[in-house]
Amino acid sequence: MRIRILALLSAALSALASVTAVAQEFSGNVVTTNPDKDTVVAPGRVLVADGKVRLELPDFPGGYFLVDPSVDIAYFVKPTRRVFMEARQSSRLAPILVALDPDAPCEQWQAVGRITGLGDPNRAWQCTRLGTELIDGRETIRYQAVAPDASSYDVWIDPKIRFPIRVRVEVGVVTDIKDIEEKPQPSEAFELPSGYSKFDPQGLIDRIKQSDVWVEQPQSR
Repeated sequence: MRIRILALLSAALSALASVTAVAQEFSGNVVTTNPDKDTVVAPGRVLVADGKVRLELPDFPGGYFLVDPSVDIAYFVKPTRRVFMEARQSSRLAPILVALDPDAPCEQWQAVGRITGLGDPNRAWQCTRLGTELIDGRETIRYQAVAPDASSYDVWIDPKIRFPIRVRVEVGVVTDIKDIEEKPQPSEAFELPSGYSKFDPQGLIDRIKQSDVWVEQPQSR
């Protein structure tokens, strides 16, 4: 009986450790450097809690991405217009910077890819583990990842926070997560603000087509 109790206790502690690892919360600055090493894009911001990610990128000023794979959510939120929309294929960085298993990152990238529509859903991500490296004093696992659309990425994952802290794309642009602070994040940062409406680009196009301002373009022969 004692052995069984100890075994159950050990299993419970292992499960708790696993949950704690998954639930790691942190924030950091998103710093992107162009291939010439002289041009640094204005920094963005990332917040992570319980697998949810809030990502603010300088390429999308005045808005932010919310990604929650557990409920198939990938939104781009625009506070100035009080709207949100599906973040499908709007950013190649947002589906990469997600919470994941550092020993099997392709599984999470595959799941987020289905939400965002990045690449062919019938083709799988391919990940090759290249070893460990120290990035800004943090131990990382380096992978070469190939997306379903054949785009290639070098990704350095910090196993402590279970998140990529460096991504290099084929053209040489490098994105780093710097000034990482491991602490609880405000829950409201990962929620859609009340009163916001969902923007449907296709619905807007359909309404314009039905209006007097739409002019059908002649088809080329």
